[in-house]
Amino acid sequence: MRKVLLAAVALAVLAIGPTALAGSGAVQITSTGFNPANVTVQSGDSVTWTNADKVGHEVDVAGNSCKLSLAAGQSGSCGFPSVGTFAYTDPTATGFAGTVTVAPNSRSVTLATSRSLNIFGDAVTLSGTVSSKAAGEHVTVVSSPAGLPATETTVTTTAGGNWSLQVQPRVKTTYQAKYDTASSSPVTVSIRPRITLQKIGRRQYLIVVLSANSMAGKRVNIARWAFGHWVTFQTATLQAIPRTPTTSDVYVSTLVRRGTKLRVFLPADQVGPNYLDGHSNYIIS
Repeated sequence: MRKVLLAAVALAVLAIGPTALAGSGAVQITSTGFNPANVTVQSGDSVTWTNADKVGHEVDVAGNSCKLSLAAGQSGSCGFPSVGTFAYTDPTATGFAGTVTVAPNSRSVTLATSRSLNIFGDAVTLSGTVSSKAAGEHVTVVSSPAGLPATETTVTTTAGGNWSLQVQPRVKTTYQAKYDTASSSPVTVSIRPRITLQKIGRRQYLIVVLSANSMAGKRVNIARWAFGHWVTFQTATLQAIPRTPTTSDVYVSTLVRRGTKLRVFLPADQVGPNYLDGHSNYIIS
């Protein structure tokens, strides 16, 4: 009867009670006591007690509202959000006692990017290391594109606690890595539109701009290299391309001396808040 009552109480406690967190300690309850009796975790972690005995046991943690009643074979956890030393006992078994020492949470995760300035369509590698230096840890990378909802991607660390993730931001995007309760410093990758300039005939040129949203209606500056810098001598307005919302283009005719170096610029006042100004490749007329 005692086992049945303990099982019923345990189910109720486990259903509504303690929540296991990312970090944890583990204690076995045997016929002779807790093993190990004393555990050390970090603030925000949990400790899980597993009843490996053939009879029911209880866990009563002083200074913590979590109390467990565990039938044989059952497990339960208590969270420890605060730093300190917490004594615990099994009030139903003489001599069953131990302590949970909770140290300040020193976990950390780093985040670096292979480049902070990117051209639309190119990939960027995010990477970092977790403080445990262990493989198999989970890191959540939060991606926050400008003007769009944030998304999360979980990666697993390799040897040395290292992790990496390849991303392809389409607009200015801020990234942050999370490991357990720790967060990295955020990093931002800024984006330039991808602009190409192509000669398609005698004095005929094609300008193509790729971005997350069409740049149709925006002004581009056509410049030639003269006296050591780029000099704008003509402008053109980008046109929409049906069924391709990421692409805009414009055909231009221009009279320049043969052998002139040409490049197209998309000024900052034309690209909008989520992009940096951009420029094309250069060609020789």
